[in-house]
Amino acid sequence: MVTKNKKTALRWAIAALALTLVIGCSSLTNPIKSPDGQNQADPLKNTPQTNTATPNSPSSATDVNSIVYQNAQYGFSFTLPESWKGYSIVSSQWEGLANGQNGQTVVGTGPIISIRDPKWTTQTPRQDIPIMVFTLDQWNSLQKDVFHIGAAPIGPSELGRNNSYVLALPARYNFAFPSGYKDVETILESKPLQTTQTSQLHPDSTESLLFNMMVLGKQGKVINSDYAAKTTTIEDVEKVWGKADKTDAVASAGRYATYTSHSVVFGVNKGDQLFEVRSYDSRLKGVTLSKAKEVLGTPAYDVKTNGQEIIGYTAGSEFKVEMIFPQPTKDIPNPVMDHYNVLYPQGTVNNMADDPGRQW
Repeated sequence: MVTKNKKTALRWAIAALALTLVIGCSSLTNPIKSPDGQNQADPLKNTPQTNTATPNSPSSATDVNSIVYQNAQYGFSFTLPESWKGYSIVSSQWEGLANGQNGQTVVGTGPIISIRDPKWTTQTPRQDIPIMVFTLDQWNSLQKDVFHIGAAPIGPSELGRNNSYVLALPARYNFAFPSGYKDVETILESKPLQTTQTSQLHPDSTESLLFNMMVLGKQGKVINSDYAAKTTTIEDVEKVWGKADKTDAVASAGRYATYTSHSVVFGVNKGDQLFEVRSYDSRLKGVTLSKAKEVLGTPAYDVKTNGQEIIGYTAGSEFKVEMIFPQPTKDIPNPVMDHYNVLYPQGTVNNMADDPGRQW
């Protein structure tokens, strides 16, 4: 009798347990509604989720709140943190100096695009993010030690490239450790620069040469001499290069001093100021008359005289760039450049003789 009662009790216990499990499962699939008729908080919907995306993933919170600087001209974008909202762009220029004997000769130039921290002030400057722009030809020449930039024993480091340009970070860009330099280091560690193809093929070596001639022309310089018209005297040149190989007097202007080994001639006025710098650099032999006009556009000055065609372009507010070619003929319809010069017209004025000077 006792055994039978124990079996009955066991059956009821199992039944009760089964009923409890059924009710429990039902409550999970059909949550109990709150008095206001709204579902109680669903832990799967309302519990904050941990974002497992990497910091550089497009879905990460960092990128959602980031700012992107776009540069269509050189084909790149640069991602900045939200704290850089209100940044500004500062443009400057790098100069490549020839290696070897002509160590002070500028042989290449290009832009530097600096992204400036919005917290930057004149009282408290902060670290910029400088991006140097090189054509592919310039970058290859730099890697071959044709020229160098600055005094650092190492060159710029590549950030990225496209079909036309190499974008690079200057060597020792943060050598002074200004405020914010660690912030910039953190930004750069995230590899923020992305490149895109540019719509035009990169300039060839001739185009680069012509552009450099115009850039340096605005400084009163030619491509193979660092001595500028207006700001340099012949004494400055003689201290380094010595006396000229030949000097020719020109009554109306002063004299011309020829430095054969440097392929340069200086026009010197009566105050010993350089008013003109001529270049006979061998690279000019790769520039044809039609190419110069194609790249630089219609010249402001174009004359044919004494078997030559001289074309001229204005370089900034103070200088003129003149390019001298043999006059085209039937046999040679597209001659190559003989030489070119940068002229400082104001330096040719002689008020004592009531001479207005040259314009070209």
